Amino acid sequence: MRLSALKDYEDAELTSARIAASLEMYIKKGDAGSFPEGDYDEDEQRNIDIQPGMIYDGLKPGEEVGMIKSDRPNPNLQTFRNGQLRAVSAGSRGSYSSIARDYNGTYSAQRQELVESFEGYNIFQDTFVAGISRPMYRNWLKMAIASGVIVVPPDVDAKSLFNAVYSGPVMPWIDPKKESEAWKTLLRGGASTESDWIRAKGGNPADVKRRRKTEIDENKRLGLVFDTDPANDKGAQDAKQQEPDNDA
Repeated sequence: MRLSALKDYEDAELTSARIAASLEMYIKKGDAGSFPEGDYDEDEQRNIDIQPGMIYDGLKPGEEVGMIKSDRPNPNLQTFRNGQLRAVSAGSRGSYSSIARDYNGTYSAQRQELVESFEGYNIFQDTFVAGISRPMYRNWLKMAIASGVIVVPPDVDAKSLFNAVYSGPVMPWIDPKKESEAWKTLLRGGASTESDWIRAKGGNPADVKRRRKTEIDENKRLGLVFDTDPANDKGAQDAKQQEPDNDA
C-alpha cells in the first residue's frame, strides 16, 4: 500500500512538473487610463511565438511582461521518496541501498545494512531448504539406492547418508580485502574453517581445493613461482634483515 501511494504521489509531482515546464509568461495590462480612447479591440487575439534570445517590443502602453514562478519540480521529492523507501525496506527486511539504488555511506554502515538484510534472506533460504530441497534430495537418494544406481559402501554409517550441506546465495563482499583479512583472523584463531571461508564466497570447498592442487602442481612442474602459493611467500617485502654490528 505504501509503494502504491508513493507511485500516485510521484505521478502527481510529475504532472505538476510538466505543467510548470509549459508555463512561460504573462502580459500585465495597465489601468483603464493607460489605454488610448478607441484603441481597444475586444476580439483581438495576440499570439506570440517565443524563441530563445528573442526581443519583444510589441507591448502596448501600460503593459508589462511578468514571469510565472513555479516551485516544481519539488526539491523535497527525493528526500520524501527515500524516506518512504526506507520504511518499506525496514518493514520487509530488505536492503534500502538495493531497493533505492542508493549506495552512499560508509563501509561500516553499508555492511551493517547488508548483514541485517541477509538475516531475512537466510530465513527464506531455510524455509525453502526445509520444504523443497531437503525432501527432494532425500527422496532422490532413497530411489537411487533402492534401484542400485548408487551402491553404499559397507563401511559407511547409514545414519549419515542423508546428511548434506545446502548452500544458498551468499552475502556479497563490499570490500574483498577487509573481508579476507577478517576471515584470516577467524581461521588462524580457530574460530572457522577453510570450508566456511570458501562457502562464504559461494564456492565448493572440494572443487576449490582440487583446482588449487592442480594449479600448484602444474606451476611446480613448469618451474613457475608465484606468491599465490603460501609456500613461496617469505613475508612482507619491506622486512629488512638485521645488519651485523661493525662497531665491535
